[in-house]
Amino acid sequence: MKVALVTGAFQGIGYATCELLLEQGYAIVMADVQDCTEKATAFTQAGHKAISVTVNLADSSCFSKVSSVIESEFGHLDALINNAAILKDFGIGPIEMQEEMLREVLEINQIGPFLLTQTLIPLLKKSSAPRIVNLSTQVAQLEQLSDMNSPLKDDICAAYQMSKVGVNANTVLFAKALEEFNGKVNSCCPGWVETDMNLDDLPDYGDSQDRPKTVKEGADTSVWLATLDDNGPTAGFFTDRQRINW
Repeated sequence: MKVALVTGAFQGIGYATCELLLEQGYAIVMADVQDCTEKATAFTQAGHKAISVTVNLADSSCFSKVSSVIESEFGHLDALINNAAILKDFGIGPIEMQEEMLREVLEINQIGPFLLTQTLIPLLKKSSAPRIVNLSTQVAQLEQLSDMNSPLKDDICAAYQMSKVGVNANTVLFAKALEEFNGKVNSCCPGWVETDMNLDDLPDYGDSQDRPKTVKEGADTSVWLATLDDNGPTAGFFTDRQRINW
């Protein structure tokens, strides 16, 4: 049985990602700072295989325990979906950004996922086809950020954007590191999705959506990338299963 760990699994896109992977026969490790025990139990009672682990991305000391639980329960890991993130700085630019907020956002959104991935690499290497998916955003595309005439020019969330540029760096670095092990590592933007992170004044991502996606629609590209076959892409950035520029 293939095994996937999803961070931010308690709700929203992360929870929907778990549902879609379970439908494909995966065992799921639901990882979140919130307790997913009841939700994992409900999945198990419905005939699936799911367990929960507590993960605080701001505290790397918990990562080795997560690895130990997966090693004990499954012995390997096939897919890691780094979905969890925070957005708390919308409208705050680089001049106004306070150090405490900057460090918190970078720690949870980019540094924590990097260190968690690093910790889980030995388990991913035990898979015949390891897959890593990093949730990013089109508002962190360097192509957009460097365009002084971009329609997203005034949509600023400096710490969040910096952290997601870092997430994309995580992607290409780990893609190179896992290439010899048949690994595929990609970033994706879910687009405009109706979640608790959503705000009325969020940028439109330049994708011309006329409505927010459902959480399952938002999770689709993540699941596609997590289940790629040997011919699938690596070191890429995708939305709606289509490659986009960095």
